[in-house]
Amino acid sequence: MLRSIGAACATAMWLSGCGEVEPLRAAGFAIRPPEAWKAEEPTRWLAPGTALAAWSGPDGSSLVVYRTLPDPTASAGTIAEALANRLANLPGLTMAANRTETIAGQPAARVEAVAPGSGASFAPSGIGRPTAREGETLIPTRRVVVGFPRSDGPVFLAWHAPEGASPRLMAEIDATLKGLVIAPESRRSSQGY
Repeated sequence: MLRSIGAACATAMWLSGCGEVEPLRAAGFAIRPPEAWKAEEPTRWLAPGTALAAWSGPDGSSLVVYRTLPDPTASAGTIAEALANRLANLPGLTMAANRTETIAGQPAARVEAVAPGSGASFAPSGIGRPTAREGETLIPTRRVVVGFPRSDGPVFLAWHAPEGASPRLMAEIDATLKGLVIAPESRRSSQGY
């Protein structure tokens, strides 16, 4: 009986956007986006790794938290450089920031860019030009990615929003990052590839 009540409470917290999402907690992260953000299925938007959690926000914005493969040499600096390099050749992209900073007491990479997209994600561009998905119109879209080196694989928080909504998005990102809690790692992986 208590187990089913606990499961029901956890489900209600997840659906409301409140509380911790289990894969995040397992990764050592506690994230609480502002109240206007609604929890979504982690796979709602594409992520270049394993999606751990996702939220939709005002103005068609999105937040996806994902983890990539372990990289024993990863640092905030190498993550920032790799993120910027991956974006460099996207058509119509403008790099807005590429830096390292300390967030929740941890070294982090922060990369910001603007490119054509839907507001919730950048547009696919495998043919050398941005392509709108069916039913979408391309608009300038801001991406803010914050990445943290971790022994089990870097963890990334990736926001997207229409560029016109970026002042609001930046305030919500700042609020989310101020409330971010990251558990210290008890060990560093010695596994290599």
